[in-house]
Amino acid sequence: MARTLNLEELTKEIRKALARSFQSGHVNFLLGSGASLPAIPAAGQIEQEVANLFNSGNEVQARLRMYDFLAGIQGPTNRLIAAEDDANNAETVARYGDYLGIVETILSERRTTLLPKQASIFTTNYDLFIEKASTSYQALKLNDGFSRVPSLDGRMEYSSRNFFNTTYNTGNLYSYKVEIPCINLVKLHGSLSWKKDDNEIVFRVEAKQLLPAVKTAEEIGNFIESYAVVLPQTTKFRTTLMDRTYYELLRIYANELDRENALLVAFGFSFGDEHIRDITARALKNPTLRLVAFAFSEADRDSFAAIFGGHNNVEIIAPPPGSQIDFARFNMAMRDFLPKAGTSE
Repeated sequence: MARTLNLEELTKEIRKALARSFQSGHVNFLLGSGASLPAIPAAGQIEQEVANLFNSGNEVQARLRMYDFLAGIQGPTNRLIAAEDDANNAETVARYGDYLGIVETILSERRTTLLPKQASIFTTNYDLFIEKASTSYQALKLNDGFSRVPSLDGRMEYSSRNFFNTTYNTGNLYSYKVEIPCINLVKLHGSLSWKKDDNEIVFRVEAKQLLPAVKTAEEIGNFIESYAVVLPQTTKFRTTLMDRTYYELLRIYANELDRENALLVAFGFSFGDEHIRDITARALKNPTLRLVAFAFSEADRDSFAAIFGGHNNVEIIAPPPGSQIDFARFNMAMRDFLPKAGTSE
């Protein structure tokens, strides 16, 4: 049976066990919309809301709801690109930066040479806050799936084959080789940095003007279709390109969880996406996989218990009564799992 543990009552044994998983396991993270608060509103039940509107025959309202969802992400992204002063953006970038620093420490201090210094971050978020935060870590390679080979037109194409490459620094004079810590950033639902170009996805970061208060159905449709993302609806797929890409990334997610001694740490994710939820549940049949799911709220704790209650390789980290586990508290917990200086833990 899954264990539910209070964040403030984690025992020394649990902390040591998780620290060992970070040291000797294949480390994966699953981040949802709760990680991008307060800059981006939490997605909530957007997928079900849109599905209900479509099912009731109210396609206009369904598309308007999708527009509002996308605009809630694009607005803060526009301000991020323009480097405007924005307190919510600044707080979100700082939280992601703190998190990336912790992951870098995990990878840099791994004592095993049998595993690469890599971790994978799977996320359903479209926003660019983790990319922005990564610019503060020059010694950490963030692999977002784009091939950055020299070209005259600066074109960078996306391919899932670009993940999991190992990069080394080597000396010109002395013979040494040092592996660079790397994070594979796998955006399962696409990204605002993705642009459709025929049958390819290319890298493009650009501000996008939001529509006025009074807008036509055609304007809303054109706005929605301009994104290379998996839209928030139960019938997700709108183009062959996104269909193919989404299934490729889901396969990568499934394969990573099937590895021996895999660790998956989930934060800010509700497991409301049925594809990801089902893949995760199936993967838990792998007895060496360990899922540590941080519940944002008491309601999430109960939801996780209902979804994963039958698995004994799941730990649900719950907030103390009447509180929540936000990104700052998650980062504090993550630091506790790091080996302490001068110890073998």
